[in-house]
Amino acid sequence: MDTSELRPHQPDIGIEIDGPGPVYFDNVVTDNLLDAFMELAAEVWTIRDRQFVLEAVLAAKGIDAAALIEAYRPPPAETAARKALREVFVARLLASFLRRPDSKEI
Repeated sequence: MDTSELRPHQPDIGIEIDGPGPVYFDNVVTDNLLDAFMELAAEVWTIRDRQFVLEAVLAAKGIDAAALIEAYRPPPAETAARKALREVFVARLLASFLRRPDSKEI
């Protein structure tokens, strides 16, 4: 694993209030959502870019990975396992939205 991905985020713009993080809007929650969205977008692009590279490397070896991926039909057990993993991922991703402003946990 490339350890450069583990470096803390260093914002190029914004000012700090009550701790680390750039300020774009009056509401810190909106700023946090924007930061999370931008981090997620960067991560998605990195994954897509690596997929493009992987497919190009395989194509150079005579393997049409894109066609193989499109033709792949997972067995039911794999489909169920992937569905369970996706549900856990989505639950973790959206857990913060379950908090209520009147909660004593905030």
